[in-house]
Amino acid sequence: MIFTADIEDWQQSVYDFDRAVSNRVVRNTSRLLDILDTHKVKGTFFIQGMVAEKFPQLIRSIAQAGHELASHSHTHRMIYNLTEAQFRAEMQRSVGLLEDISGTKVIGFRAPTFSVRDDILDWYCAALREQGIIYDSSIMLATVRRCYGFSDDGILQRIAERGLDCYPMSVSRVFGKNLPVMGGGYFRIYPYWLSRWLARDLNPNTSIFYMHPYELDTHEHHEVGQHVNIPLKMAVHQFARRSSIPGKLNKLLQDYPFSSFRDHYYAATPTVANAPQ
Repeated sequence: MIFTADIEDWQQSVYDFDRAVSNRVVRNTSRLLDILDTHKVKGTFFIQGMVAEKFPQLIRSIAQAGHELASHSHTHRMIYNLTEAQFRAEMQRSVGLLEDISGTKVIGFRAPTFSVRDDILDWYCAALREQGIIYDSSIMLATVRRCYGFSDDGILQRIAERGLDCYPMSVSRVFGKNLPVMGGGYFRIYPYWLSRWLARDLNPNTSIFYMHPYELDTHEHHEVGQHVNIPLKMAVHQFARRSSIPGKLNKLLQDYPFSSFRDHYYAATPTVANAPQ
């Protein structure tokens, strides 16, 4: 299975794009790194540019631990709300920061909130290729939320035709519909036995798991969420069952083999970035 983590700060990336990135992202990501190290697991870290800009030493720590660095845009704004020029600028800034900090080539990208749509596909793929991106992991083949998802897998071919490898998120077929599994809020809310059952037909080597380090943060609702008066529905969606994540994550890392996109698919790809100008 491919282990992936989206490195972002909840209060900036979810609640308010105009807020400063807080140091909670350092604490939460460091905790995740410790858990992965305990299980000798290497994964792909999709890193938001604003995090890399503020905490470059965190990015160095991730790279030095043997994990792959990939881009998660710069501001975490949804791609379909950006203009082509704005997205190109985000990609250039994000990839440039990661490569300058680590000295390694960035070849992967994941869009914030899986925010890819057919009407932006031409310039979206072109902007990724311009920055040396080889693969995309932004597609959810399930339409469970209005802001993202595709009802059929034709999008994978359309992305391939535009010159990118595409690795969609893991889904399970239930009663004729695709249900997301092995990731994010779905993994947090589902009991572990249900995640295992839903994943029974997934390829254990190539399916994808994803999470956010802030899902390990059980104090964020009390220390941040309550003070910004977020609606009850959002609070439940964002904070429910965070306390279950450490136990479920440890079980998951014991039950499946894990790797990064880079190590599984692109071991022969050059990993040294161009020297900073």
